[in-house]
Amino acid sequence: MSLTRATRASRCSSTCARSRPKGPRPRELARLAPALLLGLVSTALAGSIVNTPHNLSVTGPGPIKSPTEKQICIFCHTPHNADPRAPLWNRDLDAVRNYVMPTSPTLQAYGAGGPQPDGSSKLCLSCHDGTIALGAVRSRATEIPVSGGPMLQPGQKGYLGTDLSGTHPISFVYDDGLASRNNAAGDMPLRFPSTLTDPDVKLDKQGKMQCTTCHDPHDDSNFGAPGVPHFYVKPSWSGTCLTCHDH
Repeated sequence: MSLTRATRASRCSSTCARSRPKGPRPRELARLAPALLLGLVSTALAGSIVNTPHNLSVTGPGPIKSPTEKQICIFCHTPHNADPRAPLWNRDLDAVRNYVMPTSPTLQAYGAGGPQPDGSSKLCLSCHDGTIALGAVRSRATEIPVSGGPMLQPGQKGYLGTDLSGTHPISFVYDDGLASRNNAAGDMPLRFPSTLTDPDVKLDKQGKMQCTTCHDPHDDSNFGAPGVPHFYVKPSWSGTCLTCHDH
């Protein structure tokens, strides 16, 4: 009897082993998920930014890049130790910066929706305001060396600084109420956001106009057209402006 039981147990063990699905178990998948996600994102994005100034790796085409770092996405993204306030964000958002925002007697966007800048615009500024080294990322104990750096300097392409008073307002809630107040104040006429349907020019999830409303950090395919800056979402300057502005 004991031999029979042992034989059955052996057969059961063998059968169970054969029937168990191969590959990672659920816990292993959960642990691997961030890395897998970043891998998919990296594959998709690296193909579109590889020949743009946002490729700061050794393969980058611009003068500002690392002489040693081979990873492209690491300068902005990481699967681990990311800032929880932004998806897989690999840069510091805590540095104290006193930004000078655009103001005017008729500008209704200033302060509309809380402190400015915020959201994705603050992510962009973590490189472009020139206060943090381009190679200072959360996932590395030491700074990644970058030629033409370590931080963007006045006069360099892409440098914005912390005085944003001469730039388009950002990080404000763009709703029909703001458009009404703006138009009544006599500022540059705005279209009502509820009527906007252009898929290229998008507000963020909070209904705010951000840097990413007009610029796609992963796609520079429109650059080179007359008057079109880097990473513009449309192939013409006026095509983007007139999405929101009436004329």
